[in-house]
Amino acid sequence: MAPSAQTTGTLIHFPRADLRGLLGAAMKRHRLPETLAHALVRDAAGFPDISADAALAFALDQRMTAAPLDLDKARGILLVGPGGSGKSAVAAKIIHAARLNGRRTELMRADGGLALFRSRTSPPDLLTVMEAEGFNPLNARAASAFSALGDIDGVETIGVVSALSDAEDVADIVTAFRFRRVIVIHMDRTRRLGAALAAITGGARLAHVTHGPRPEDSLDTLTPGMLAALLLDISAH
Repeated sequence: MAPSAQTTGTLIHFPRADLRGLLGAAMKRHRLPETLAHALVRDAAGFPDISADAALAFALDQRMTAAPLDLDKARGILLVGPGGSGKSAVAAKIIHAARLNGRRTELMRADGGLALFRSRTSPPDLLTVMEAEGFNPLNARAASAFSALGDIDGVETIGVVSALSDAEDVADIVTAFRFRRVIVIHMDRTRRLGAALAAITGGARLAHVTHGPRPEDSLDTLTPGMLAALLLDISAH
């Protein structure tokens, strides 16, 4: 007869078989890409003697890197994402947060802002936030064009990804556009985190996630522990 789950405080300890089943069900519920789901379950199941959320957090920690924006030092931020991904909302949040830090900011079209950086005439004390035109994620030429923009001195290209998107599509976009850092939006509008997981475990560092459409809604950070709790539908500790 299989041993029953043991509870210590608020943490539930599962035997190996039960842990695999619990994690596998969570990955399916959140519609993770199959390869990623299998890898996370495999790695987390290697720690059957700790809580399920701690085991999953360890597996996530091997695949995600938090890298919040430094709004005190950033000079140029170029937001890139598919059409309708939410770049304008993210730009407004960045500008709002930077102004709270005392920064002088300006929102510009990508072509005009990038021209200033190419000519080295952008004021050094100014944070310029730029929105690239939305692209069709199926357009291979767009990937090549946008990836080249990340080589302009003083400008960092940030991918904007919606948590409402298909997880497999998001994984393909992050890979094709070689995003170094991403912001995941619409976290408050979905119960499935497959797209968010695909974005932040596909090689890009996680800058922020957002939970609201207003400029004053914060740019939040997300740790492996917090993400594991969300995936397992338990309260983050």
